[in-house]
Amino acid sequence: MYQNNQMLAQYNRNSAAVSIDPAYKVKKNRTYVRVMVFVISVLILLFVGGTVSAWVGNDDAYAKSTVSVQAYVVVTQGDTLWSIASSHANKGQDLREYVFQIRKLNNLKNVTIHEGQKLLLP
Repeated sequence: MYQNNQMLAQYNRNSAAVSIDPAYKVKKNRTYVRVMVFVISVLILLFVGGTVSAWVGNDDAYAKSTVSVQAYVVVTQGDTLWSIASSHANKGQDLREYVFQIRKLNNLKNVTIHEGQKLLLP
């Protein structure tokens, strides 16, 4: 046992042990500190930006979501979804898409509509 300890001690003294340069440790620590400062700075900026946008946000955006005015049309004799869409769609808007929106908004399973029926318009 004693001989093993002597051999280990001698090996440790004679071996070309890799020693870490103190300058490398300092450089590594500086890099770590810089990364941490960057991460903390980004988190602070996100927090401040979120807080500012919450306090200074556009109040009208909330008002629009609470008050909703829906336009509707009462179906008369001879009306079809296509004729209603063509008279109420914006200029240049795809009429097929507008008909689809009317059907979806009014939960219509097909294109059949009846006289006197009220249809919400998108």
